[in-house]
Amino acid sequence: MSEELQTEEQILEAAKQIFQEQGFAGARMQEIADEADINKSMLHYYFRSKDKLFQKVFQDSIRQFFPEILKVLNADLALVPKIEKLVETYYDMFKKHPHLPRFVIHEMNQHPERFKEFVKNTGIEIPELFVKQIRAEMESSTMRKIDPREFIINTIGLSVFPLIARPMIETVFEMNDDQYQHFLEQRKKELPKFIINAVKK
Repeated sequence: MSEELQTEEQILEAAKQIFQEQGFAGARMQEIADEADINKSMLHYYFRSKDKLFQKVFQDSIRQFFPEILKVLNADLALVPKIEKLVETYYDMFKKHPHLPRFVIHEMNQHPERFKEFVKNTGIEIPELFVKQIRAEMESSTMRKIDPREFIINTIGLSVFPLIARPMIETVFEMNDDQYQHFLEQRKKELPKFIINAVKK
């Protein structure tokens, strides 16, 4: 890797950390430069403005957020193991990047048009294979009738909510960091059973 490319990667990693923790409004270019261990003028050389740098970080975050999930939905797995794998993938991803879900959802709501344009350009969509799989389960009478969109939204919502609502959960249930992480590990095992039981006929 060339020195220039290495510096750019260094900046993006630093920016990702600062933006995901503080959002666009709270982040400062000087703070990003300090985190990347470069001076501010070099940061501006690579990325002319905070907005350009943020757009790059946000796009990379969306790419991180969706493709792994879509890969699971497209996998050649029966529905139950697929839901287990989907929940596991969410929790493993967010264990590595704890600020990612709140960052993506917050910025998606702050700039919905930017998000829509990006998704449209990258072709991100729920795989038809997964929708057909849900319909096939309903037709075989193993699963009660439910709009596939409801099933998908419920699954994603139940997976993501404890991650975006972490401060509330830790406060209400008086959890420290270790207890919260243990709670997520337990939820990773229990949630797929809850989802399947909720739609089982």
